Amino acid sequence: MSMLANLSFLLIFSAIISHQTPWPVTVLLLSLFSCFAYSLNYWLVPGGFAWRNHHDNQNPSKFRGPIGWPVLGTLPQMGSLAHRKLASVATSLGATKLMAFSLGTTRVIISSHPDTAREILCGSSFADRPVKESARLLMFERAIGFAPSGDYWRHLRRIAANHMFSPRKISGLEPLRQRLANEMLAEVSEEMKERRVVSLRGILQKSSLSNVLESVLGSDVHIKREELGFMAAEGFDLISKFNLEDYFPLGFLDFYGVKRRCCKLAGKVNSVVGQVVTERKRAGDFRSRSDFLSALLSLPEQERLNESDMVPLLWVNKLSLFSHHILKTNLNQSSGIKKSDKLLHVP
Repeated sequence: MSMLANLSFLLIFSAIISHQTPWPVTVLLLSLFSCFAYSLNYWLVPGGFAWRNHHDNQNPSKFRGPIGWPVLGTLPQMGSLAHRKLASVATSLGATKLMAFSLGTTRVIISSHPDTAREILCGSSFADRPVKESARLLMFERAIGFAPSGDYWRHLRRIAANHMFSPRKISGLEPLRQRLANEMLAEVSEEMKERRVVSLRGILQKSSLSNVLESVLGSDVHIKREELGFMAAEGFDLISKFNLEDYFPLGFLDFYGVKRRCCKLAGKVNSVVGQVVTERKRAGDFRSRSDFLSALLSLPEQERLNESDMVPLLWVNKLSLFSHHILKTNLNQSSGIKKSDKLLHVP
């Protein structure tokens, strides 16, 4: 059908220009428009540009999805509330279980159906997923969330389950949480006495950051608290930024400076977190502490990670916990709730 449409277009175009233009120009224009028509047939397939080699003419419903723009795919349609736009497109195309589309040269599959989504998230076929360039530069590929499926990933998961998220470890950090809660109450009480108005955002963020840092790195990192907090906030900002290299395999596409900032931040992380690890090794006495770093250093020799893997793991765990708090704050702000901005006013 598309070939017939293109052929009709060429015939009409040739009829229009044939009696008005010299024949060499006519041949040149017809050649150009023939190439253009062929390119459209090559690019505009269900799912878009990145799916052109995976399109099955015998079974056109195999990869149902928006055609998108040539080369760019569905990138121009992304932006704010992209998840709602994609859900709407999937519904309109009847592709709620699986929908294919292109983001530049990157093939993407999305599911708007809970059963299919569960199969994707839990199945081994989708265990290895593309890693964003910013995530790779920030050493995320050496941590649980982005590491390729295999022995190393299973080892990391076992360490996290036994030494960070186990009931015994969570219970061991209860004194830390109690102390931070008491400090928050004391700070609220002091501000109420002085100003009769208390802004909760700063108090909650400070306590959240202290909880993350001391849970992961221990109580002796309070000197570097502010520096580590800025690093975590910048890392969360970089991982969420749009980067053209994630969609086109051209290493020089750093128009937004994401790669440059990521490399600079990764150097700081290696320096600061690596120094914390070195100082803890020098201090010894790991088993009497409840933080994650001490748990890593107290592992048996055959299970212990080397420092090149330990730094990314500590960094990503800290960033993940801290960004979870920031994300909740940003969602509340965007919805107009602003729970963290509430003021306590005492008349």
